[in-house]
Amino acid sequence: MATLLTADLIRAARGLIGWSQLELACRSRVSQKSLSDFERNKRPLTAYTSGKLRQVLEANGVQFIAENDKRNELVGAGVRWRSDRSSLHIKVI
Repeated sequence: MATLLTADLIRAARGLIGWSQLELACRSRVSQKSLSDFERNKRPLTAYTSGKLRQVLEANGVQFIAENDKRNELVGAGVRWRSDRSSLHIKVI
C-alpha cells in the first residue's frame, strides 16, 4: 500500500514536469480548489485523491522517493524522473 502524498511532494512533482495546479487538477479529475487547499494545508488529502494524483504524475514520468533512515540520519522524501533502468534498487512510496 502506497503512502499518502504530502503537499510538498505534490508541489515538487508539479514543478518537475512544469504543470500548474489547474493542469494537474484537470488531468487527475480533482478539483483545483481541492488541490489548492491541500497544497496550502487547509484540507487533508484522502487516500482516493492521493491515488488519483499519484497515478497521473507517475504516468508522466515522476517517481516518488520514500524518506529513509541512513545511519541515524534522515534522508528526505522527494521526487525525480523515473529511471528506465530496472537494476536500481530504490524504495518508492
